[in-house]
Amino acid sequence: MNKKKKNDLILKDMYFSFYEKDNKKIILDKFNCKIKKGKFTSIIGPSGTGKTSLLKIICGLINPEKGEIKFNNQILNYVDQKITLIQQNPSLMPWLNVYDNIMLANFSKKKPNDHNIDKLIKDIGLEEFLSYYPHQLSGGLLQRVAIARALLFNPNLLLLDEPFAALDNLSRELISAELVSIIKKESLTVIMVTHSIEEAALMSDEVLVTGTAPIDIIKKFTPPKRENNQSWQKLGLRKSLQDKSFNDYLKLIRDTSYLVLEKEK
Repeated sequence: MNKKKKNDLILKDMYFSFYEKDNKKIILDKFNCKIKKGKFTSIIGPSGTGKTSLLKIICGLINPEKGEIKFNNQILNYVDQKITLIQQNPSLMPWLNVYDNIMLANFSKKKPNDHNIDKLIKDIGLEEFLSYYPHQLSGGLLQRVAIARALLFNPNLLLLDEPFAALDNLSRELISAELVSIIKKESLTVIMVTHSIEEAALMSDEVLVTGTAPIDIIKKFTPPKRENNQSWQKLGLRKSLQDKSFNDYLKLIRDTSYLVLEKEK
């Protein structure tokens, strides 16, 4: 068996539910999924169906009632510090400056060297803001700090829950391009929940469209190849939108997403 496939993230027969007032809401029911190691996978689906709960289950913040999660050929049954979740709210400490907020990630006994820290800060574009406090930063810069904190110890699995939703379109495009560039260098496995079809199509190696709760995967999409084999991320969203094959790809994802919403009505 291919060693890389053995190290994929595998969710098998997952079951999870909770009570909303007096009503039981089933989020996962015999849910099965495989996320390829070293790939960027986006999940798109209707609001309020439990995609955030799915991410929290993967990182160990929520315990499923049934099922098994395997990653790197090991069963996950605890909170793994090598799995990091970045949420829409960056959750920075208001009394700490940028540098100290990033260093909050230092839970490991093995302290990263100064060169690695400096390189990460430079790559994410925070060099000029290390002494700033959260209230002095824009939404884009706040999210850069959260990303730097998450990447400091090179997580094996990075989970993103609408990380750019609060940003304006330009900041969103710039930060997402920078994030993908860093991730590609580190060969991280990434799962991102987003409602932006353009963002998912541009950033991802695979896009999963999910249905209503209990969540199931309606269809998987992989981006079309470019003639020169360069990535869509390097081309950027504005230029990608001028390409017919990319627009056709967007349409396939969008049409499938709309069908899901129509069935929900």
